Amino acid sequence: MQSENIPQPTPGPPSPARPGVLSRIFMVFSKPSALFPALTGKIDWLVPLIIVAVIGGVLREATLSISVRDLGAKVVERIERYKDQMPAERYDEIMSQVEEQFESAKEFKWYNPLLYVGFPLVFFLVISGVCIACGNFFFGGKSNFWIVMNVVGYAALIGLLGDVVRGLMMLAKDSYFVYTGLGLLKPFDDGSFIYYLFRQVDIFSVWRIAGTAIGLGVIYKMKLNKFAYVLFGIWLVFIVIVAVLNMFTGGSIVY
Repeated sequence: MQSENIPQPTPGPPSPARPGVLSRIFMVFSKPSALFPALTGKIDWLVPLIIVAVIGGVLREATLSISVRDLGAKVVERIERYKDQMPAERYDEIMSQVEEQFESAKEFKWYNPLLYVGFPLVFFLVISGVCIACGNFFFGGKSNFWIVMNVVGYAALIGLLGDVVRGLMMLAKDSYFVYTGLGLLKPFDDGSFIYYLFRQVDIFSVWRIAGTAIGLGVIYKMKLNKFAYVLFGIWLVFIVIVAVLNMFTGGSIVY
């Protein structure tokens, strides 16, 4: 019996090797569109979470005394504006409470490491939930939640770079009031909405959101502008709310 010559499929190009941990960290800044397709593991987000928790925690402890001192002074300044409108006993009571709270904030708490891990983790989960809702339900795409969380986690390293830069600037200037964005246009706290809004708009926040949009566009195989509109829209609403609240709290709301 004569065998048939069955044509064999031409092998395609080999799949690119998965980047190592260090390569993935650098690629999020230099080649995000090449990095995000390689984040296929369900726990790839653990690496950026650990980095954010460790470096973020060290930065907070290193700059804590500066933050507490300068923010505390702003809160006291706001209270003193109303000193003549309240009884002396009430004024002394409020000042005592404020001083006690800020002194307590300087102390290292045993649960601080849990917060350094917990806050970023909650952030990753919430933003990933918003992204998966938009991508899978509103835009009609399909992706796994953990793949989306990988994108959110690695994009957070861009925000961490901003924290490092501002932390070093705080230590160098011995001042909490340092800026890497629009805050440079209005650097002095006058208690206005514009000041508190500008304070939150910096190049690293914009870069982080853009990086997240690029990653989502890649894994969903969609135009990144769909995700950019959603993410920037949510961010704008958030910073407006924080700016309004800071007008009544002396700028003490920091995130």
